[in-house]
Parts: sequence; structure tokens; C-alpha cells
Amino acid sequence: MKKIFLILVLSLSCLCVTMAQEASFAKPTATAEAMAWFKKGKWKNGFKVKPYDHINVQTFYEQYQKAPAMWDSIFAWLASVDPVKMEPSNNAMQWSHAYVKVLNQTLRTPENCQWEQHRRTIDLQWDVTGSERYHVTHSPECLVPRNEYNEKKDVQNFGWDKKKIPAANECLVIDSDPKHFYLFFPDDIHQATGIGKQPCTPRKIVIKIDYL
Repeated sequence: MKKIFLILVLSLSCLCVTMAQEASFAKPTATAEAMAWFKKGKWKNGFKVKPYDHINVQTFYEQYQKAPAMWDSIFAWLASVDPVKMEPSNNAMQWSHAYVKVLNQTLRTPENCQWEQHRRTIDLQWDVTGSERYHVTHSPECLVPRNEYNEKKDVQNFGWDKKKIPAANECLVIDSDPKHFYLFFPDDIHQATGIGKQPCTPRKIVIKIDYL
């Protein structure tokens, strides 16, 4: 009963965040130079899908400057392919510091979703069809580790701290759509694969990019 109650409380809390996320969840700050680069949009290289509203523009700008040819190639590839027609693969395309997964994503109920954080990689995620629920936080104090950091897989998983219900400005909830892609950097502790407004099996592109 306590577990069910906790799930209900967290679901209601996340619903409140979804409704008020624009007003309460702070966007990362960026320099004028980084923001001008981002808004100009040359980096899109023909890719028409928009980044989500809370992307860390400063970190994106800094990472792009370290490997512009690779990022240009990634976005050009995204603009040129039809992921719906692609076969599922764990290595559909590869660059010197990135590779592509094409998935038919199985979604999970809240109690079966895990938070994750990477130290050496960036996740670019795009639900080409369907929708899944993402959570993002920059407040690790809301979470408790479920395991030790796995150096080989570059991941550590977390669960909610049962003693602390996150405030509206500590957790962003997103129901994805094909018109947006999501970039999660090492500071973006995130949870994916959640069932959103309705159950489905999204066709999903995940690009694992080295954090340089």
C-alpha cells in the first residue's frame, strides 16, 4: 500500500510539474555568444526537428566547438534518413566519437523506470513516432543511487528519495513528440522510456556522443 501511495504521489507531483514546467523549471544559463550561435541555427545542417525548450545551450555550444565536423555530420545524417523505414540496430551509423541506435522502444510504468546519469557521453534522443515520458533533474539530492557507477557502460542509476518529494522547480516532465529532439548532457540526470499519455511503442533514434 505504501508503495502504491508513493507512486500516486509522485505521479501527481510530476503532473503538476508538467502543467507548470515552463514557469518553474529553470533553464540553464548561456552566454550571449552561445545563445546567438544557437538561435542562428546553422548547426542544424538541414535537420528540421526542433530541440526541446530546456536544452543546455551553453554546454551544447561548447561541445559543438570541440568537434564541429562531427556534429555537422550527425545533423546532416538525421536530415537525410527516414528512421521509420530503418531496421532496428544498435549501430546503424558511426562517427569517430558517436554512434546511432534505432529502437522500437518498449515503455515502462513509473515504478519500473530508472533515472540514469552518464559521465562521458551525451544522449541525443528523438521519438520519430509515438511518445514517451521523460523526466529531467539537476537536483541529485532528490535521488538515491541504485547502484555504483559502471565505468564500462558509463551509467549510474538512481531512484526517487522516498523522504523527499521533488519540488516543481527540481523535476521537469516531458511527453515527447516527433517534432522535438532531446539532448541530455552529463549534468542532465534523466529518466526515459516512461508511458506518457497513452501506451505505445515509439520508433526511436538514440545517438550516443562522446562528451569531449
